[in-house]
Amino acid sequence: MMEGILVHIFGIIDASVELYLSSVIAPFLVFHEKFYTELNRFLRKTIDDKGPLPAWCTANFITYFRTVFVFPSLFLMSMGWRFLPALIVLLVDFGDFLDGVVARYWVEMKSAKTTPKEEEETEDTAIEKKTSNEDGYHVVSTGSPQVITSWVISRRQQAYGGFIDAICDKAFLIPCWILLLSMIPGTRMSIVQYVVLFSLITAEIASGCVRFRAYFTNGGAATPVVEDIDFSSSAIKADHVGKAKQTFEMVGTTLFLVPFMRLPGLLFLIAATPLAYESVRRKIKKRVMYVDGTVEKFDHSVVKFWMQSKSLGSKLIVGISGESGKPASDLVLNACSCSSVDAVVAEAPDVITNTFMSKHGIDYVVCPAGKQGIVHDDVVESSQCIIIEDDGVAHPAKAKSPLKTE
Repeated sequence: MMEGILVHIFGIIDASVELYLSSVIAPFLVFHEKFYTELNRFLRKTIDDKGPLPAWCTANFITYFRTVFVFPSLFLMSMGWRFLPALIVLLVDFGDFLDGVVARYWVEMKSAKTTPKEEEETEDTAIEKKTSNEDGYHVVSTGSPQVITSWVISRRQQAYGGFIDAICDKAFLIPCWILLLSMIPGTRMSIVQYVVLFSLITAEIASGCVRFRAYFTNGGAATPVVEDIDFSSSAIKADHVGKAKQTFEMVGTTLFLVPFMRLPGLLFLIAATPLAYESVRRKIKKRVMYVDGTVEKFDHSVVKFWMQSKSLGSKLIVGISGESGKPASDLVLNACSCSSVDAVVAEAPDVITNTFMSKHGIDYVVCPAGKQGIVHDDVVESSQCIIIEDDGVAHPAKAKSPLKTE
């Protein structure tokens, strides 16, 4: 009974947050996008006019540098200063935008400088080919030992910039909010301030924990490019929610530090609270994917496909058909040995129906290109069958070859 009550309560909260996103945040994002587009254009023009950036000025360097300012901010706040810490928070928010501009700058510079001849002569480029998480490259024999980075490590290196940027944002804001809790004056609005700050601290800590888990359990294959599939039930995309939340949190903290601007700052922080909740909710939302593990040959292409399928959701189930005539025990053990697999269904049916999916809590069946014959018509019609093409593009199944039916 208690579980049903909680489900009902969270359903009301989710509906309220969605109404807030569509009626308040959506119009705000139009202005937000225009402002930051112009700021991005101005900063990029300034960088181009001043000449190339030094090699040490990377996005990660800016991220680390702005995070260090948490220490002077906390010291000044503890000494009773208000305006200077507020200015530091504002500059840190600007640094968060600047590191994105610099990251795009270096990506474009690398693309512009790379030529086929340089690729042959540059050792770093050769290593990069070897550490690619794509399976279309060739390992060339050089007559000497070669060290080739694993898919998982290569993928983590690619994702590190976005991961550390989000973690450093929290590493700066959370200590500031904790210290602000001790500075709330005893007024009629004090309880509101305590609730808002506690809520934001809890939400951001939860978000950070989820990000840590996602980063260190990330598979070795890039997430497929999704076309014509909307996993979210919201009209606002996840990255837009994150941008609005970051702006409200930073501006709200800046104003909250200034005594005569505390109320506007509190309003910004209140506006950020539903966004922080929504951000965590989307990160922990379960999405169960199913793939057929009854394969003729178990090799790296199968492992890569399973990694891609897992990256589309939060849980991967591999089904092993009991009617294939193959040694099922080996297939099951192969699937169980893969880190991307969460569960294995032995003696799974040859044709997957909506009834089977409902019984095992499966949201989507994922198939390689040209192999959607394992799904029944009702699964395709309900848009619960996803095809991953050889080029890494995922889309819903639209047409099927003749199937086996029950």
